[in-house]
Amino acid sequence: MLIMSLSSQNSQPIKKKRLIPPATGWNCPMCDQKALIRVTSSSLLEEDDTVMPELDRLQCQSCKDDLFDLYAMAQIAEFRKRHPYKKPMVKRHNVDKNAVTA
Repeated sequence: MLIMSLSSQNSQPIKKKRLIPPATGWNCPMCDQKALIRVTSSSLLEEDDTVMPELDRLQCQSCKDDLFDLYAMAQIAEFRKRHPYKKPMVKRHNVDKNAVTA
């Protein structure tokens, strides 16, 4: 997963701009194949295994790596406002302090 920054050299605010690759695709920064296209589908947010439906992002058709531009990051931020991050539950086993281990 790669997050792309589109900040300019001057101190203007960053716009949530949707990048549109040409029909031939862009070169993937991970595998260097010219197979980077824009896709819209559900995506797994790995922090807490939440599935986000309809995430518009860049994806390499060669290595299947997802790249998130500022437009995708804004979508994720908006989704997180409605569905806050859930901390994974830690399963604790009952441990007998008097048990002898070999």
